[in-house]
Amino acid sequence: MIFRRLRAIFSGEARPGEPAEPLYGLDPEERGRIGTDRDPLKGFEAAMQRNEAAERAEQSGDPERAMDLYERSVAEGFVGSHPYERLAALHERRRDPASALRVCEAYLHLAASGTMPRGAQRSADRKVPEFQARAERYRSMI
Repeated sequence: MIFRRLRAIFSGEARPGEPAEPLYGLDPEERGRIGTDRDPLKGFEAAMQRNEAAERAEQSGDPERAMDLYERSVAEGFVGSHPYERLAALHERRRDPASALRVCEAYLHLAASGTMPRGAQRSADRKVPEFQARAERYRSMI
């Protein structure tokens, strides 16, 4: 339901009986990116399903599958912190601080890139100190 509502807002398609809502707060450049290859939310639904599958794999005792799925989200630059946090934790659990550091640095790079949607950027800005502390811890372990 949430995805349908977001899709309706961002595509300009109204629900039956409702007028289309304008894209409040988005500047023309941000509006122009919607649905293009530069759209930071392109493939978001598929990535969320992949992250949920990774979570299920992790809970069912299949960390290899979870790591593979999280790695794909990290490689694609997923705009939420969850796959980065979980993947770093899995690498740390395996005593692989270099890989955990790589994941933290990928998130820090994404957060500093300025390409994230506003809500995701605000969340990332709050998470940056935590990721910086983790990265420092991993550096000291290497």
